[in-house]
Amino acid sequence: MKQKHILIAVLIVFLWGFNFVALKVTVNSLPPVFAAALRFLILSLPWIFFVKKPKISKIEFISIPLSLGVFQYSLLYYGMSLGLSAGLSAVILQTQSFFSVIISSLFMNESIKIKEIIGLIIGALGVLLLFVFNDGDFKFESIIIILFAAISWGIANVQLKNLGNINMVSFLIWISPVAAIFLFFISFYLEFDQIKSIVITDIHISVLLSILYTACISTLLGFSLWQYLLNKYNSVKVTPFGLLVPVTGSIFGVIILNEILEIYQLVSGIIIISGIIMITYKKK
Repeated sequence: MKQKHILIAVLIVFLWGFNFVALKVTVNSLPPVFAAALRFLILSLPWIFFVKKPKISKIEFISIPLSLGVFQYSLLYYGMSLGLSAGLSAVILQTQSFFSVIISSLFMNESIKIKEIIGLIIGALGVLLLFVFNDGDFKFESIIIILFAAISWGIANVQLKNLGNINMVSFLIWISPVAAIFLFFISFYLEFDQIKSIVITDIHISVLLSILYTACISTLLGFSLWQYLLNKYNSVKVTPFGLLVPVTGSIFGVIILNEILEIYQLVSGIIIISGIIMITYKKK
């Protein structure tokens, strides 16, 4: 890769790592599902009027927003609202790689290679380590919820694979209104009392900037740059940079949010990322 393209890849890693800090700031002040709905609303408007609608079926136009948008993000936001740190959330969400392999094997008849089985076992041990050594540092259910968010992302990965080559930015913009509508309905049903109690003038500017960041910077700019790199290079050269997102997410969490990263959490994160590398690494 050219030096300028490596710098772009590193920039994306920082943008996506900081995204977890922005998510944490948001869910600390707003109901989690409502916050997720706002993200997708901003992601769709006004951008939807400026990009071409991707060619996908009506079923895909509903099913993918449900897995990629509604379930993944409502669960991620809710799990983080229960107190899980930005860094640990970033690490756990990356287990989507494991679930992508498992789901592809079960429903797409794709064979699992030995190194992928080893990667799954290593990743499972890393997650298990969090439960074994947790001494009240976080709620168990927060990990479980974000694991379900990762499962939802894994399902979405399989769905996206069937779409073939597609402009990811325009695709995300066009499915966002569908995700936003579902999320607003869920939020009004589950969080209506919390929403009623929101006083707009009491919302700190950092919360508003965080919502804008997750939609416009992390998603629109991040995925635009990511697709630019994928158009330039083989995915084998580009996708490994994604493994650094949990690292930058953890660093930003410690520096900006003063999160404490326990030794066992650090070890667990390293083990999980090692498992992900086993699954995603491909020889040239």
